[in-house]
Amino acid sequence: MYTEPFQRATLWLERGLNNVFSQKYNPFYYHGALPNFFIWALFITGLILFAYYQPTLATAYSSLHYITYELPFGNLFRSLHRYASDGMMIFVILHMCRVWFTDRYREYRILPWVTGVVLLAIVFAIGLTGYLLIWDQEAVTLANITFNLLKRIPFVGESISNFVMAGQVISDYTLTRFMFLHLGFPLLMMFMLWMHYLRITRPVSEPPLPLVLMMAGGLFVTSAALPVTLEELPKGLNAAVPVLSGPGSVTSEVYFDLLYAWPQYLAAQGISPILVLLLVLAVPLGLLVVPYLQKKAMRGQYAQVTRENCTGCSLCYNDCPYEAITMVDRGNDGTRFKRLAVVDAGRCANCGLCVGACAFKAIEIPRRDTNTVLAEIEATLAAATL
Repeated sequence: MYTEPFQRATLWLERGLNNVFSQKYNPFYYHGALPNFFIWALFITGLILFAYYQPTLATAYSSLHYITYELPFGNLFRSLHRYASDGMMIFVILHMCRVWFTDRYREYRILPWVTGVVLLAIVFAIGLTGYLLIWDQEAVTLANITFNLLKRIPFVGESISNFVMAGQVISDYTLTRFMFLHLGFPLLMMFMLWMHYLRITRPVSEPPLPLVLMMAGGLFVTSAALPVTLEELPKGLNAAVPVLSGPGSVTSEVYFDLLYAWPQYLAAQGISPILVLLLVLAVPLGLLVVPYLQKKAMRGQYAQVTRENCTGCSLCYNDCPYEAITMVDRGNDGTRFKRLAVVDAGRCANCGLCVGACAFKAIEIPRRDTNTVLAEIEATLAAATL
């Protein structure tokens, strides 16, 4: 399988991290929960920044300047917000790669994968609008390149650019629109997170407290050692600013965060806007296609219930982590039992937990029946005792 080298590499990295953090607090085992920690860090620090930020051309930069250099601990909170956003994206990408390498993204897991791709796009949009709200020299350059890229989208590009810009020129309404998107996308993210967890009955959504403290300590140390700065304000930004005709005139001194502004960076390097847009479109579409690139041998197979043996005890229902089993009224079938386990083929993961939970041999995995598995276990135990 093409992911096997990646699986071996991640297992090697896991063993190394176990030596540092111990197996109980290995960050690799909480790659899906750690982004939630960064969400809370962004929410708390963002509220503090929002209390002092003024989204107009005349006041956006000056309000950030006040937060950065005059407000007590203002630059600390701004640095925490910045580094938490980078941490959020890094762990989201790590989570997605880990799910891919361990082959947990297809069939019954397609819904978490698809919603995960949408969440990745939402995090990207939140981070990009956050950079635009700073409205320093880098943000102005980033905004102009972004609007020119949007205008190159066939048929609807002009309309999309005007919507994001809130008009045909950059004005106070543009920053208000950036603020609206920066605060609105997190609301959509909350809904998509609910969809993301929908098919998992016991999701690990919170890392353990010691790991949270370690991550928080890392954020504070990084923010104190490498505080963020504010670039110079370009001249003439107190009035409406026309959009540049192209992504040119970008000097090498302009900084692009490659986690959130890699399309603008490519455009600034002279790559065709059409090619940049194709790359931007190819990333989410490619991720959405990934679950269908390779078929599993067990496709179309799922746990089967033997009606005559089922007692309706609900043990398989309680143990199934994918909500693939429901208990229904079995009707008048001549038995004294009232309920029957029913398997939803679309949710069944063929994991075998239900088989292990059942004490009455009432549920089986077609590709691996209980008698065969028990025989293999006995043979392995016998060989181990020799």
